[in-house]
Amino acid sequence: MSLKIIPKYIASEFINYFILFLCSFVLMTLVGNFFGNLGNVFSNWLSFLEFLQETALMLPILLEFIIPITVLLATIATFSSFNKHSELQAMRSSGIGGWRLAQPVLFVSIGISIFAYFSQNYIYSWMHQTWVKQENANRLLPIWKVGEDQSIYYLGKRQKEGQLRDITSFHLEKNPFQLIGKTSIERGEKQKKSWVFHNVIRHFFKNEILKMEFLEQWRVETKKLPTVRFDEPISPHHQPLFDLYEDTIKLQGEGLDVTRHWVEFFQKTAYPFQIIIMILIGLGLSVSYDRRGMIAESVAISCLLGILYWMLNQITMAIGSAGILLPFFAAWSGNIIFIFLALWLLYHKRF
Repeated sequence: MSLKIIPKYIASEFINYFILFLCSFVLMTLVGNFFGNLGNVFSNWLSFLEFLQETALMLPILLEFIIPITVLLATIATFSSFNKHSELQAMRSSGIGGWRLAQPVLFVSIGISIFAYFSQNYIYSWMHQTWVKQENANRLLPIWKVGEDQSIYYLGKRQKEGQLRDITSFHLEKNPFQLIGKTSIERGEKQKKSWVFHNVIRHFFKNEILKMEFLEQWRVETKKLPTVRFDEPISPHHQPLFDLYEDTIKLQGEGLDVTRHWVEFFQKTAYPFQIIIMILIGLGLSVSYDRRGMIAESVAISCLLGILYWMLNQITMAIGSAGILLPFFAAWSGNIIFIFLALWLLYHKRF
């Protein structure tokens, strides 16, 4: 076998095993979900369409969970197969070292990471926006926000796109800290670069005397007010990386707790490395296979490690979202622990 063909051969074998395991996991989950909802699926046409939508929304979440385990299994299956048929020994005898053998798989993992990123942050977001947001648009809860001028805003009812009702703002002074005014607004409409408010009642202190002012209409530039959304916001977990960063900075400036947002932000940076670490663990476990047969044990260990990795990640992210652990360590602690395991396996097994 030509040395130039070997990387393509390794990559193609890895892709074949990856697709095989991935399709198997997805098919088993879909079949289980289908039979679990069999009584409702065929009750009427709308129920069937709703089932298809729920299944489609479930797929990106499912892929996010199973891709690292699938990568681990595909790595073990690929190199164990080479080891079984003495192909790995032949490749080594040709002067190809262990890291050069791993490069094709690592390059493929970059494509897998990109696919997982788009599935999690773009495909799911599009489906959520198309099927879910419109249904939840009329169920938006009142919100409190902090403005740039140290004012606190209460946004009572968000109705159609660009329409507000029952708005109250409290104007504060820092030194000394005190309430200097209150504004009550019956309704407001969003224009291109400004808000137009109707029936505005302002209470304010002037020369230590409380006064009241009524405005039938009041126009305020959009940039002077907090950001207002008129749709059900997408979870930070499913927002693209840079959109999530911008949204987090805005919400933080408006006085909201963004701990969970920062945890999810760092998790998005940690996920591609999780896939690479799984490949390194798979390389270490695949060396354990020989002609006497150790592949069953390696597969069982890989499944166990994949589940433990996911459980550890969920626990640390929950602790980080509660503010007990720094967001970076909440998202990266699993990677930090398992990279040491991967390096120990590679050194111990001498891949």
